[in-house]
Amino acid sequence: MIRKKNIRALVILLAILGLLMSYQLRKVPELSMDTLVTVLPPELENLSDTGIGPQLFEKQIKVPIFLYHYVEYVKNDPKKENFATPPNVLQAQIKTLKTAGYTFVAPDDLIKDLLGELVLPKKIIILSFDDGYSDFYTDVFPILKKEKVKAVVYVVANFLNQENYLSTFQVKEIAKSSLVEIGSHTLNHTWLKDINKKTAEYEIAQSKKVLEDMTGLSVNSFAYPYGALDRRTINMVKNAGYTNAVSTIPGIKQTIRNKFFLYRLRPGYKTGMELIKFLAQEDFKPW
Repeated sequence: MIRKKNIRALVILLAILGLLMSYQLRKVPELSMDTLVTVLPPELENLSDTGIGPQLFEKQIKVPIFLYHYVEYVKNDPKKENFATPPNVLQAQIKTLKTAGYTFVAPDDLIKDLLGELVLPKKIIILSFDDGYSDFYTDVFPILKKEKVKAVVYVVANFLNQENYLSTFQVKEIAKSSLVEIGSHTLNHTWLKDINKKTAEYEIAQSKKVLEDMTGLSVNSFAYPYGALDRRTINMVKNAGYTNAVSTIPGIKQTIRNKFFLYRLRPGYKTGMELIKFLAQEDFKPW
């Protein structure tokens, strides 16, 4: 009898631990400048370590990929303000880039260009939005439609329909447009580097499946939560069927060898000539 009680208690304890682990996976750690990985891990400095060795006559092109999170007016919240872009600033940045002759493309377009399957204009840029906040639908999407420019939004699949995040209906509507590519940002915005391999693989592959089933479209691009990546994580993304992935490592020189950790930039509040001068740099420091 005592043994049965012990077994029952153990089962209950394991169930509670399972719930706690599930909660921790679903909970988004506080976003801060300290949580973002902005330096290429040493193991990836030799790009052949990713399984993508040097290519004969390899093409290298300068393609800024802007990284945004919140697009809203933020007051009295310094931490959130670091990751927020007011809608009027976003629109001013787009106008600046259009005037400077940039063509707005999606990650799929960039990869096809690098592979020689598509010829894009000389000056191209990608606007990327992480996490799938509801302001993408209320503020960003109307601007994209008004300015007739493309972008990509990286959605955390299990956060859909939660407060301050996109709804399933909104994602479907956005996906139907010819302006927005839907990318994956895992199921639960999980730090992938240091967790169990099976859990990481599930987070990466299942989020792709959920979004593809929802939209009826292929989801080819992936964004690493917090930019946390290593060789193991890259291989998981490749094996899940993605064709590219974006990092939080600053830079604009993109090649086929870094197609699974494409470099990105945070434009901040820069507009006009300040933004153009920012893009004219050769090297970009970690944020």
